[in-house]
Amino acid sequence: MSKRSASYVHMLVTAAGTAGSRVLGLFRDQLTAGFFGTGAVASAFILAFQIPNLFRRLLGEGALTTALMPAMTQEQKRGGNACAFRFLNRVISRTAPWMFAITLIFILVAVAIALAPEPMLTQTAAFFNAGTDIDRHRLAAWLTALCMPYMPMICIAALFSAALNMLGKFTVTALSAVWMNLAMIFSLGVLGWYFGETPEERVVWLCVGALFGGALQLGIPALALYRSGWRPGIDFSTTQAWYDLKAMFVPALIGAGVHQLNLFATRALAFFLDDSALAVYYFANRIVEIPVGIFTVTITTVVFPLLASCAAERKMRELGETFSYGMRLILAINVPATLGIIVLAQPLVRGFFQHGNFSAADTALTVPVLYIFALAVPFYAVSGLVGRAFSSLKDTQTQMRVGMVTFVLNLILSPLLGWHFKACGLAAANLLAAVFQCLVLLVILRRRERVFFEESLLGPIAKVLAASGAMAAATWGAWRLAVDFCNGFSWGLLAAFFIVVPVAVGFYFLLLKLLRFPECDELIGIFLNKFLKRRKHEQ
Repeated sequence: MSKRSASYVHMLVTAAGTAGSRVLGLFRDQLTAGFFGTGAVASAFILAFQIPNLFRRLLGEGALTTALMPAMTQEQKRGGNACAFRFLNRVISRTAPWMFAITLIFILVAVAIALAPEPMLTQTAAFFNAGTDIDRHRLAAWLTALCMPYMPMICIAALFSAALNMLGKFTVTALSAVWMNLAMIFSLGVLGWYFGETPEERVVWLCVGALFGGALQLGIPALALYRSGWRPGIDFSTTQAWYDLKAMFVPALIGAGVHQLNLFATRALAFFLDDSALAVYYFANRIVEIPVGIFTVTITTVVFPLLASCAAERKMRELGETFSYGMRLILAINVPATLGIIVLAQPLVRGFFQHGNFSAADTALTVPVLYIFALAVPFYAVSGLVGRAFSSLKDTQTQMRVGMVTFVLNLILSPLLGWHFKACGLAAANLLAAVFQCLVLLVILRRRERVFFEESLLGPIAKVLAASGAMAAATWGAWRLAVDFCNGFSWGLLAAFFIVVPVAVGFYFLLLKLLRFPECDELIGIFLNKFLKRRKHEQ
């Protein structure tokens, strides 16, 4: 099987596992919305859990693994898996103490804030124009101290996952988040419901579930890697690969993590605006993360090792073809996802979150924010792939410079728009920053290596836009017919999720097939080959 065909199989495996984890993650958020609504307890937990998650995305899934993959791939080509595993131990030995130190510092600071005198917290909240109700600030501090041990576990687990991806073992990596979501669902939905009497007690059980889930995310990939030949060990020696990793790490931390830094800064600001702004912002963003998490992360996860391998072997023509291949897939998924989310924004919010303590008023606040987030989806996706292209060339300086400018732009826009338009203003600031980052990175990449743009994308983009527009129009009409035919929103909602959406997806891919979008035929061919080979083997 060719590398390109194998990558499709890996994408299918990764997408299936990621889809399962995203569905469970959405169910976890539905429980959170039902238990806590968009009030102070929900906002306190979201802020507290975002802090270790920021380090996970910056280090575990961002800068460290982005810098690690090319270096570890080079070590594998130089001395096989054993050499790559020694390098992995070296990275863990040198980074784990820093992770534990950061965790301890944040726990101590959070406990100090939680135990601070009330006048001090009141004056601080007033200084940031966050009102005089400090209960949610104190609760957020306690929950942060409780959630922080999740950070080192998940960051080291992400290093294990990067090694498994290098070996072509994508299934364990794709299922990693499943264990965390199952743990959090069980902890809140069963233990929290049974043992917790107040929202504050139940949110503590949610944090306990996150810690247990982090332990599963660490242990299961470690076991899979152990079975593949890796053995744990402490190694503080230095090699050229280590110096290469260090040179790439800080620029990658700024460049690849700018989106996460922007999100965290915006969410921190949302927490200070009022009780509900952060929860509204978060729940709207969670819906958008479904296509981004399932498809964009899947594509970049599988394409990045191909890019790194081509760059390491100096196969520049194949490098450009692989990049174009990834761009076509990302656009073919994210453009229709954007239009579909906009068309079905209200039923999506009502269907996913409007139950329990999440009211119709919360839905009305969330839908406009979802519109804005949906528009940013293609820009985030393209920026992710372009960033991987720069990383495959071991160029993280460019990402760092563009990331710093983008971060500053978002920091300027978020307060200006947020204080006037609340969550909608914060989402608009994120959108403008995402558009800026995407366009600047594309221009620089084109000037840096024209091989990435030797294949024209105008034809595929035109086909995707045509098919997506037709799908969006058909989806809107079918949705309205379903509501009218079912004589009510609730039955129409079920029809939208179980009939309209699947039919719209099928209609979209049929249009791509009719328009001869290149990857459609290849994907269908892989399915047929697999099916025929299996049938032939059975006979």
